[in-house]
Amino acid sequence: MKRIIPIIAVCVLAFVFSCTKSKPMAPEDFIKIQTDYLSSDQTEEAKEASAKKFGFTAKQYDEFEEKVESDIELKTKVGEIRIKNQK
Repeated sequence: MKRIIPIIAVCVLAFVFSCTKSKPMAPEDFIKIQTDYLSSDQTEEAKEASAKKFGFTAKQYDEFEEKVESDIELKTKVGEIRIKNQK
């Protein structure tokens, strides 16, 4: 019994840490999500489903979208990737 309590504690801590850590969104991820979302009915549920398909949340997508709109360098990078993907 003394051994199981530390094991459970480690498992709980590992689970909590893994749930709170989210991967950062790259411009490529944003484009994939946006392309999927724009081909849907464009509801909030569709946005959440599109983001979830690629391992993100709708909130992360919205935050990155705001960054793209406000940061000219990031907006340029997204545009360059889109052009590259069209070729």
